[in-house]
Amino acid sequence: MTREVEIAPSPAGTLAALTGAGYTVQSAVADLIDNAISAGAREISLSLDLGGGGTLTLQDDGHGMDGEVLVQAMKIGYMHGEVRNASDLGRFGTGLKAASLYLSQSGQFTLSSARAGGRGTVATLDTERMAQTGRWLIDVQDEVDLLVGTTVRIAAPLLALRPELASAEMRKLSEHLRCTFATYLADGLSICVQGTLLRPWSLCSPELPEVSSLSSVRLDDKRVRITPFILPTYTDDPEVEGPLGRHEHAGFHVHRAGRALTLGGWLGLGIGRRHRAASDRVRVLVDIGPELDRDWRVNLSKSGCAIPPRLKPRLRDILDDVMDRAGRQRGPRERSGDTPTNTGDLWNGKAIRRDHPLVQDVMGNSRAPGGVEHLLIRLEEERHHG
Repeated sequence: MTREVEIAPSPAGTLAALTGAGYTVQSAVADLIDNAISAGAREISLSLDLGGGGTLTLQDDGHGMDGEVLVQAMKIGYMHGEVRNASDLGRFGTGLKAASLYLSQSGQFTLSSARAGGRGTVATLDTERMAQTGRWLIDVQDEVDLLVGTTVRIAAPLLALRPELASAEMRKLSEHLRCTFATYLADGLSICVQGTLLRPWSLCSPELPEVSSLSSVRLDDKRVRITPFILPTYTDDPEVEGPLGRHEHAGFHVHRAGRALTLGGWLGLGIGRRHRAASDRVRVLVDIGPELDRDWRVNLSKSGCAIPPRLKPRLRDILDDVMDRAGRQRGPRERSGDTPTNTGDLWNGKAIRRDHPLVQDVMGNSRAPGGVEHLLIRLEEERHHG
């Protein structure tokens, strides 16, 4: 005889499992900012108060929530499975809870929100109380005077260390947010950390000094856009190198609705010995939308993903091609005063020879060798498509 048995999860145990889903301080804060952006926020402020046990506060000027919606938002899996629009940065409906509790050493956070024309609601989630009662309980206070928007206050945050250590962690967090939300910051979003307004730090941009961008390629019924970039051979410009350096930022930069999921790495596509020397100069921007979350296996913390197997061969070809191009690029030739004598053929098949004396002479005497490389790439592309 078969019987049905309900196996309701333990509240505290479920929340503890969610907080162990690959978060870091940087990815957890970014997850909270995703919620603010999805709520229409244009100004977001983040502050850390080290007084007492410490409090991390994230406040936004989005459209806010009424009491009923706020309580729904405190539920695990809220909106999971619902169709999201192209600008919605939500994923599983767990980010607010999982990220906030990851950041809280005491397992407690407070959410307050108000919509235009109405009074606000404040709700507090405490995992210790849930563990004691075995129930999914939160404390809710209605009819509170609040400004329009939403505020998350996290008790005893991981960042509440000695002041000098906390300051360094906040700088590290700011760099991560500048890269993760570069597209939004450039489009007018304001993110203020400890009173300092963040400016965008785009790691994949043709506007970066001497960085060459190749033509974009669209895959998967044009739902995926691939844009490779080649960094200059030599530079000490921190805007080009990125906060972690060119080695860590080499590889794939997957952007989901304009928000960075990865800031480098090869996503399982090995670079091989042949391309090892050139790999540090290669970045590949991959633009996808939320409708591809399942295909790209976007993780809970939105800090990682995986290339769909059907796209790996094509991405492998694109990566090999850009690696070959980066490998042919040479740094400025030391000026010896000698006149090149061995001219030979300028073209080697469909590629311009970077070791040709004329090319070497132009690069060696140019103040922008990266610009010369970009010109050569465009010439190669026009010949290839022509």
